[in-house]
Amino acid sequence: MTKRNSRSLSLEIELRGRAPRDFIERTAFQEGEEFDVLDPAVVLAGTIALWLLLILSSFLSKHKITIMEAGGLEVLSDKLVNYASNSLAEFEDTEGIWISALLLAILFQDANVVLSPATMRIIPSLALLLKSEEVIDRYFAAQAMASLVCNRSKGINIVIANSGAVSGLITLIGYLESDMPNLVTLTEEFSLVQNPGQVVLEHLFEIEDVRIGSTARKSIPLLVDLLRPIPDRPGAPPIAVQLLTRIADGSDANKLIMGEAGAIDALTKYLSLSPQASTEADICELLRILFGNQELIQYEASLSSLNQLIAVLRLGSKNARFSAVRALHQIFYADNDIDSELARQAVQPLVDMLSSASESEQEAVLVALIKLTSGYASKAALMTDVEGNPLESIYKILSSASSLELKRNAAQLCFVLFGNTRFRADPIASECIQPLISLMQSDASTTVESGVCAFERLLHDERQVELAAANDIVDLLVGLVSGRNHQLIDASICALIKLGKDRTRLKSDMVKAGVIDKCLEVLPLASSSLCSSIAELFRILTNSNAIARSSDAAKIIEPLFMVLLRPDFGLWGQHSALQALVNILEKPQSLANLKLTPSQVIEPLISFLESPAQAIQQLGTELLTHLLAQEHFQQDITTKNAVVPLVQLAGIGILNLQQTAVKALEKISATWPKAVADAGGIFELSKVIIQDDPQPPHVLWESAAFVLSNVLHFNAEYYFKVPLIVLVKMLHSTVESTITVALNALIVHERSDPSSVEQMTEAGGIDALLDLLRSHQCEEASGRLLEALFNNVRVREKKVSKYAIAPLAQYLLDPQTRSESGRLLATLALGNLSQHEGHARARDSVSACRALVSLLEDQPAEDMKMVAICALQNFVMRSRTNRRAVAEAGSILVIQELLLSPNAEVASQAALLIKFLFSNHTLQEYVSNELIRSLTAALERELWSTATINEEVLRTLNVIFANFPKLQISEAATLCIPHLVGALKSGSEGAQESVLDIMCLLKHSWSTMPIEIARSQSMIAAEAIPILQMLMKTCPPSFHERADSLLHCLPGCLTVTIKRGSNLKQAMGATNAFCRLTIGNGPPRQTKVVNHSTGPEWKEGFTWAFDVPPKGQKLHIICKSKNTFGKSTLGRVTIQIDKVVTEGVYSGLFSLNHDSNKDGSSRTLEIEIIWSNRTENDESM
Repeated sequence: MTKRNSRSLSLEIELRGRAPRDFIERTAFQEGEEFDVLDPAVVLAGTIALWLLLILSSFLSKHKITIMEAGGLEVLSDKLVNYASNSLAEFEDTEGIWISALLLAILFQDANVVLSPATMRIIPSLALLLKSEEVIDRYFAAQAMASLVCNRSKGINIVIANSGAVSGLITLIGYLESDMPNLVTLTEEFSLVQNPGQVVLEHLFEIEDVRIGSTARKSIPLLVDLLRPIPDRPGAPPIAVQLLTRIADGSDANKLIMGEAGAIDALTKYLSLSPQASTEADICELLRILFGNQELIQYEASLSSLNQLIAVLRLGSKNARFSAVRALHQIFYADNDIDSELARQAVQPLVDMLSSASESEQEAVLVALIKLTSGYASKAALMTDVEGNPLESIYKILSSASSLELKRNAAQLCFVLFGNTRFRADPIASECIQPLISLMQSDASTTVESGVCAFERLLHDERQVELAAANDIVDLLVGLVSGRNHQLIDASICALIKLGKDRTRLKSDMVKAGVIDKCLEVLPLASSSLCSSIAELFRILTNSNAIARSSDAAKIIEPLFMVLLRPDFGLWGQHSALQALVNILEKPQSLANLKLTPSQVIEPLISFLESPAQAIQQLGTELLTHLLAQEHFQQDITTKNAVVPLVQLAGIGILNLQQTAVKALEKISATWPKAVADAGGIFELSKVIIQDDPQPPHVLWESAAFVLSNVLHFNAEYYFKVPLIVLVKMLHSTVESTITVALNALIVHERSDPSSVEQMTEAGGIDALLDLLRSHQCEEASGRLLEALFNNVRVREKKVSKYAIAPLAQYLLDPQTRSESGRLLATLALGNLSQHEGHARARDSVSACRALVSLLEDQPAEDMKMVAICALQNFVMRSRTNRRAVAEAGSILVIQELLLSPNAEVASQAALLIKFLFSNHTLQEYVSNELIRSLTAALERELWSTATINEEVLRTLNVIFANFPKLQISEAATLCIPHLVGALKSGSEGAQESVLDIMCLLKHSWSTMPIEIARSQSMIAAEAIPILQMLMKTCPPSFHERADSLLHCLPGCLTVTIKRGSNLKQAMGATNAFCRLTIGNGPPRQTKVVNHSTGPEWKEGFTWAFDVPPKGQKLHIICKSKNTFGKSTLGRVTIQIDKVVTEGVYSGLFSLNHDSNKDGSSRTLEIEIIWSNRTENDESM
């Protein structure tokens, strides 16, 4: 009661001593009517009422309820709203505003009052009041909100946060109590909170929605400003640090906003001012939280803070140093490029603390050092330069009776240190093996894990492996491969991996201890990294052939394939799993016992063919190759999906990958050739086939060629997608099917585009084809393509063509050559080459001639005869050496036989060959009568069999008679003439011309040959007289000279027929006419006498035989009449008989000339004169 009285007294003194705020000053404006100012008495009464309610509510809690039920909250709310919205509020009861806020602060201490609906309406007014210029208004508005938030109603607190009150609350932070003693007194008297602004903000920022919302983001710059020294608010920075800590914790967005607002720089500067120990610790903690965001660590201000944190580490209080260490955790853990000198400065004091601190401090230091040095070997290397050996301190902890937690942290730091070669090689590291093994036998899972991890890291040193292996550790490690602690299992497996490398005995011990079964139990739920470790262990184990063949290894196959399907399976794990599978499935018995379907096996491998790691691509392809040894794997549709990556690997240019990829394609392409083509296989395989620098291994080359041949064999349309040079290269294969496909493709190219033969030649096609012929491979196709190549003029012009003659000749002469079609095509090729004059004269052409003659001697088919003969024609036509070679090879007799071939074309070409052989005097020793007889027989045979004349035979005879005159006097020549006459009679114009040439040749030699032979030949040739006479009338003018020449040298008969006379009248007496005929000095011939007729008809002929046609001679005819008194001449006529030799027949009416014919009438004789060949009965004249 005494306290209450004194409180009332003090308030009374305060109230009596004060008039309404600024009341006196405001009265100066009352003169106008514009304002309606309240009566001061009324204002004072209201204020007193508020004070009375305030005192009552603070005395008993039930009074608060009574005031609320009486509508007190509504009145206070209206008062605050009216104050905030009324433009004349400054002239109203402003003193009652802060009292109202104070009353609300007391009323809101009751939870029931807080739950009143009016509370929510009051909050915005309080928020506005926080923006007042008067500290007292803001202060008690903050007290009212502090009473509200202390009730911990989340809904109300969120409304306060969203009301905009935070900025006003921040303005109240940091004032000293001495600056506002009255306000502090009232706070104490009414049991309100100290620092209401801080209290409200702390409660608000406990709510996560507020802490991560816009309210917190807006408050951050205001709080950061408070970090900088403010003279009249010295307590603001520590509070700002605490509030910023609340806001930053757990929100990266808030951290970034603080960084952008300059919080790091402000904190660093604040830290440099050596604040109180507690504040120093708070600052370090806030920096730790901020550095949890990686972006903030990149700020330039972070480096400055690092220096200050290190300074705290050296000189700060115990708590501050701990917080500084935690802040350094973040910096060193996140930034790998931190200044090594700064890092070293931080490490040294930590190491010092490790050796001298208490157990709790050691634990903190260990955690700090782990954070500072873990992650990279370069960080661990910082420990090598410190004074003292940190490993000694760690060993002492491990071997002491310290707590398991401390030993666990020590083991973790060992894990970090053992990442450095120097620490692993330290003798103390070996001493750590036993303590670590002891930890591995602990019951605490985390402790065991730390011990195994450190132990595994120590085994990076081979010397430590040897020491560890001597401790019989295999069973212990295998026993740890179980449970759900995957990190522990991973470390145990990694330790087993290091122990098992190149130690067959330990591998066997592991298998006997059941490590495979344990790993398979863990595998389904294992993480990606653990799966990788298990796969690596399996790889190490299956490197042993004995284990790879065992039944234990067979258990691994299916699980590994399942693991390979995992999308998160890393490259290292993929490599290990694939290698383990290769180790197992390369054994035929393991492959035969494989129970998985092709899709289960091949599908996971396909993705590895496209792996960025070459080693994985290599293993995936190698494993696929082993699997494809099974036929059902080749035919499965899943295998088709592997084509694209395999094709890509085939063209990648990396030898090992190419070899395995192409080997796999070799097995796939037979089943899926179209897929290979669609995947670009033609292009990629072509690159392998034509690769020169370096040349691929022969096995790879053959495989690529075989795959491409499978693709081309599937569809001939692909022929045109393969470069010609590739097809030519494929001819060098040792696989006949590959060669066959390449030849077919090249032939199709040649038929579609004749110009392609030049590209084939440039690519070395000729040599390749000749090699095939020599080895008797694909002879027909090779020969056909060679023939096509040499049929091209431009190809024949190339130098390489000349060097094909000898191989072709050798092929024809080779007794192992059995292919008739090959022989024919090789002969055709030689024929094509012989068309080139340079090639026909080449040195190797002699062997070609001999080969062709040998071919003819074997009595080949008609088409081959034709080809061989034509080829020989070209060779002998251009080279005397070739002519002699042909003759010496015995070709004359062979050709003579061919002249009698029933095939007219063969006979004709044989004759042409003879003509070329004997076109000059080179082979005069080989010419003979038999040759003429053979030609004559050929002429006769064709005439009788086909009623045609072989012009080539005639031309050949002409050449032989022309070049070898001695044959003209031979019996064979004489016997040939009747056939010449027959050819002249029934032959073509060309044949007639040849006959004329031959007969002219013979005619010219008649004068020099024995008379009997000449007479005999001319008599036989005379049979041609009628034909020659006809030719003179019908043949071209070019024939006339030769025909006329022959007509005037051939023996013949002149027949003169006197048919009748006309107008043979005499002046006196009857006409008894007759005619007397004389030629030269020969005896006259006389007709009979026809009596008493002036138009007598004699029709009487007279014949004269001539060995040589009369040249320049005349026929004299005298017509006389016989009467009693003697003979009288009726007239005479003289006829030049040269003309009739040419024309054959000369007839007509000839006028008789006689001087006594005075009446002028014409006397005529009708005469017919014929020149023809003579008969044996004709009398020579």
